[in-house]
Amino acid sequence: DLSGDAAAAAAENSRSVFTPSPQQLEMLNLKDGRNEITFSCYSSLWGTQTASAYIYLMPWNSKVVVSDVDGTITKSDVLGHVMTAIGRDWSQTGISELFKNIRKNGYHVMYLSARSIGQAASTRDFLFNLDQNGAKLPVGPVIISPDGILPSLFREMILKRPDEFKIASLETIRELFPEDWNPFYAGFGNRPTDEISYSALGIPTSRIFTINPKGQVTLNSVKTSKTSQWCTLQGINELVYDFFPEWREDEDHVNHDKFSEYNYWKVPAVEIDIENELEKEKKGKVK
Repeated sequence: DLSGDAAAAAAENSRSVFTPSPQQLEMLNLKDGRNEITFSCYSSLWGTQTASAYIYLMPWNSKVVVSDVDGTITKSDVLGHVMTAIGRDWSQTGISELFKNIRKNGYHVMYLSARSIGQAASTRDFLFNLDQNGAKLPVGPVIISPDGILPSLFREMILKRPDEFKIASLETIRELFPEDWNPFYAGFGNRPTDEISYSALGIPTSRIFTINPKGQVTLNSVKTSKTSQWCTLQGINELVYDFFPEWREDEDHVNHDKFSEYNYWKVPAVEIDIENELEKEKKGKVK
């Protein structure tokens, strides 16, 4: 027990931290994959209150596929919130089967959303209870905004800058891995801000999948999507071994992505400068 002065001095010299030390993590005796932890506090009014969270332990050479939630796993941003709240399925057809096969090939799936911290439990429940003809989304980290509902909505709907939170979160996760190892392999999203977020972490545009409300997907940059060919989630799933070659964390690796059948034989996309072509057409008409 500490006296009043000693307790005050201890409180003054202590500080709150959000990142546990290696010694503290070792005391948790974590196992590979998902580990559940529980925080509890007591008050004379409410008694003991608890909150659960998850810690994921991954090998240092993990490959991670990042996916947005609203508008990517669901068909649209707003209706994705509303329909799931009333129990309606508003998910993209084929998304569960594709992500299940990606995980089967050795990649970890991470879910990234600008939703508020108050929606953490409902977001996890939606993702991991989604069942499409027996196919379920693989369990993985769910990273959401630490802010409340109003600040999160203001940033996403008014400021339209959800990429600021997403980039900062992914950079923090990137720092957990060795300096010369980028764990982020591919990204799924539905907005230009998703591409900005993924590109900032070093994911090439050839592995940034942009999905529209119809379930159509393009691999090219959002800026040139008007000239790119759309495919479907089911079509990507048929080529999942080409887009996502089997990855085993217990083996020495060559650059399978560089020598995959898809990347070796693919024809580079032709970028068309629409403004330049229109200018040429106008000059031709003048002559």
